[in-house]
Amino acid sequence: MVGEPWRLFVAIDLGSAARQELRRAQDAARGAELSARWVDPAGAHLTLKFLGATDRALVGPLGAALRAVAARRAPFLLHTGELGAFPNGRRPRVIWLGLTGALDQLSALQRELDSALVALGIPAEVRPFLPHLTLGRVRDGAPPPAPETFAAAAAAVDATDAPVPVASVRLVRSELGPGGARYTTLCDVPLMGGGR
Repeated sequence: MVGEPWRLFVAIDLGSAARQELRRAQDAARGAELSARWVDPAGAHLTLKFLGATDRALVGPLGAALRAVAARRAPFLLHTGELGAFPNGRRPRVIWLGLTGALDQLSALQRELDSALVALGIPAEVRPFLPHLTLGRVRDGAPPPAPETFAAAAAAVDATDAPVPVASVRLVRSELGPGGARYTTLCDVPLMGGGR
């Protein structure tokens, strides 16, 4: 009997400095009275590819695909940036912290991973890759904040500059529960290449 599919994604670990910056940014957003369900910084990550419900038999081939891509990619450095929101600051649904630094290398890594996973039957990403670190999600049914509320939060956060070293990629299982998501790293593959 085949087990239930696992909810999987590919991500980058943030490191302690970026997690601390997420906490600081969340505190500033709370101080500006943005009503949201805040992400626990301990479990925060930079998602490169959300796979969703995936056959467990693909875990081995997925790990092999990550290793093949990582063998060609060198480590690089990102930094945390400014506060932002999807779809925008006037009607925020997702509140996030932006990234700066080697974004061209990050985008190239994401594209290469996406292509490698297509060969395993994972659909190609159709939305543009917009790298960000989710801070929180505005509660369903919450009234939109006053226009100055998000601007106040953004000013309180200001541009940040915590380092986010990108030295590996992870295949992660997400289990949703009443206390939030629980994450299990299935493989953590170091970037070993000389870059492109």
